Amino acid sequence: MRPADAQRLLGALAGVDAPVGFAVFDEEHRYLAINAALAERSGKSIADHLGRTPAEVLPPELAAHTDEMIERVLRTGESVEAEEPAVSGRTDTYHLHSSWYLVDEGRGREVAMFVVDDTSHQRAISSLRRSRARNARLLEVSDVLSRAVTVREVADGAAAIGRRNVQALRTAVTLIGPNGRPYPVTTGIGEREAVAVWPHQAVTPTDEVLRSGWPMFLGSRDRARAAAPGDPVFGDFLDRTDERAWAVLPLAGEDGCVGAVRFSFATEQEFDSDQCRFLRAVAQQCSLAFARARLFERERTAAVSLSQGLLPRRLPTVAGIDLAARSRTDVGEHSVGGDWYDALVMPDGELALVVGDVMGHGVTAASAMGQMRAALRALALTDPDPAAVLGGLDRLVERDDAVEMVTVVYALVDPINGTVRVGDAGHLPLIRIPEVGAVELVDAGAGTTPIGVTEPRSTQSVRLWPGDVLIAFTDGLIESRLRSLEEGFAQLLRCLEEQRGVPLEQMLDAVVRCMQIDGAADDQTILALRWAGR
Repeated sequence: MRPADAQRLLGALAGVDAPVGFAVFDEEHRYLAINAALAERSGKSIADHLGRTPAEVLPPELAAHTDEMIERVLRTGESVEAEEPAVSGRTDTYHLHSSWYLVDEGRGREVAMFVVDDTSHQRAISSLRRSRARNARLLEVSDVLSRAVTVREVADGAAAIGRRNVQALRTAVTLIGPNGRPYPVTTGIGEREAVAVWPHQAVTPTDEVLRSGWPMFLGSRDRARAAAPGDPVFGDFLDRTDERAWAVLPLAGEDGCVGAVRFSFATEQEFDSDQCRFLRAVAQQCSLAFARARLFERERTAAVSLSQGLLPRRLPTVAGIDLAARSRTDVGEHSVGGDWYDALVMPDGELALVVGDVMGHGVTAASAMGQMRAALRALALTDPDPAAVLGGLDRLVERDDAVEMVTVVYALVDPINGTVRVGDAGHLPLIRIPEVGAVELVDAGAGTTPIGVTEPRSTQSVRLWPGDVLIAFTDGLIESRLRSLEEGFAQLLRCLEEQRGVPLEQMLDAVVRCMQIDGAADDQTILALRWAGR
């Protein structure tokens, strides 16, 4: 604003009770003019200001600020924008924005001051900042829970959220089981955050939350005591615990309340509206995560049952051949894959051996595994040659959208002369362990494509000698997040070398122990044959 404009505005507002505060100061910092809107801020009349300096009518901190602004404008001649300081002792909260201008019309220099109440704007900005901070915290909560797959992992995530995002001393989770009874879910958090168990035989606020589905915010032990009146067991717990406040929130499901999460605090809490809103949002995120985890665990249980039910209950007995197998379809806590093995005797007396791996996890992979196993048996009984069997599986997968891709190694063993015909479709090679000599990989078609990626299939021949062991396995045995395929292969070969000559059952037990590694997340299947010779 130009000085001339400021002077005209002063004249227009001089006798008006305007919502805009204004004042004019001379070079000695004395008030030359002030309107009622600004005079009321200091609790004095207009007359009390005129001819006096800010130090004579204003609180010390406000007077010092006013003098500083006047002097700055007089010294520099520049206009100044500033936020007015809050006055100590005032109970009302407001934000004032001031503008200071030099007015020089030839009769001496003066400083004009305009003040606008910026409270509503500042409150809106403050509310927006709080909302953005709350949303950022909720995004962090969502990120933690999105990585949790099992119920136990969700409970661990809730405890971590309680510690980092809620600033809770402890976090406890209670879920309602299939029998309709509540049960606590333990977490893997350290000793400091260990859950102080509320007495089971007592009536507690958690019981009320589970019954009603409504949250309870108990800012003190007295509030908690009032929430469960007349229960001496819970009262005794409150007298002994180091917890001082609690927020108990329902975990909602499709059929109503399915549990509760309890955040305990080391100090008494006010639980203002922002905090309550945030805690409800956290509980809602936990509800979704627990529902997802329970669904996953039900599906995983079904997949394990299905895949284990489709594996052979026992291996066939063939003269001159020993067979043994191990298969674990419940290795990974987060998934169940599509590994399978099979052994069947052909009408001409040959023994067909199969190890396969269906891409994917869960019920879909397990059901696809059952489909592949049944189809392979039917194809082998029609024409047992490996090339014909694998080609038939290619045609099946081409016509079936439910099965994406399968790796298979299929071997046809003649128990009389030890000849083995082998076909491979993208699977790992067989391993041959002779009675004497180096352990070796059997190339049954290096670089072949899986079933579902059609190519001409071929049959390779391998000759076994008396005492030789032939092993087929899936990649879950040797590969994990912490071990590469090459490292796993090398370790498996060393382990088999050490077990040369021992009975097959003992050998496979040793292999499973030797290859066990933390972080394994895939099925582990191994099938072994020893040819005695004739």
